[in-house]
Amino acid sequence: MAARTGALVNEVDFPGFVAQLVHGTFDAIVDASIRQMESYADLLAAVAMTTEQFTERNVTPDQARDWLAQRHPGDVALLLPRGTDEVAVGAQLAPRTEGASPAWLAEYGLEGQELTAEILEQQVLPQVRNKVGSERLQLLSTMVTLGLNRVAVKDGSVSAKVMFRAAAKDASNVQYAQSPDGSAGGASNWGTRGNNAYAGVQTLVQTVSVNAQSSTDLRADLFGEVKLNFVSETLPLDKLTDPVQRNLIQRHAVRGATAPVAAAPALPAPVATPGAR
Repeated sequence: MAARTGALVNEVDFPGFVAQLVHGTFDAIVDASIRQMESYADLLAAVAMTTEQFTERNVTPDQARDWLAQRHPGDVALLLPRGTDEVAVGAQLAPRTEGASPAWLAEYGLEGQELTAEILEQQVLPQVRNKVGSERLQLLSTMVTLGLNRVAVKDGSVSAKVMFRAAAKDASNVQYAQSPDGSAGGASNWGTRGNNAYAGVQTLVQTVSVNAQSSTDLRADLFGEVKLNFVSETLPLDKLTDPVQRNLIQRHAVRGATAPVAAAPALPAPVATPGAR
């Protein structure tokens, strides 16, 4: 049993188990921090673009078509993509009523013109795409100016333990039986005539039954536990960007805001009275 227990202890690499537990926890924390910083960098790079660049990379024509069809469902219909063996046609905008001239065309500088598929695709769609991109850029810029939320590890603990269990059990059962022959004791003779010159023969039968059982139970349990407490903190914008990028992001954030209220007129200067100082 001692030999088997020693072999089990040697097979269990407890220092290696602890090292993997610590390294895995540390790598997970570092990977999470790296992913956060990469996401911050991508977000800052996006909001630092011009409106045209942001729209080109983040707003597709189909997204602009969906926005326009949902904004004016009574006037604009969205035709789903269809294809044949010769030509494939993508999603297209089309007017629901021929010869209509809705009032909202004035928002795109097309007041009084007839709503047609060509006007929707060639003149309205580019403006809608730029508008959607500008609204998204403004929303992201506003979020960035408020600061970036970061999740960090405040404190924690890593614990590991190993438990060896060894149990042995021996059981023996011995049964002993002794039985003489039936003629023992001189109850009967072997001959009925003649002289009995010899004593009677007796036969003794002995039986021994031995049942021995031995069992050994070995068990090794490894336990690992990691406890981490996270804290949320806000990173200000001035620690992540330079002044040029920060000013551009702030301009994107305030774009589309209401115009500032005109300053109140200055009050007239008081008229001096004689004798007043």
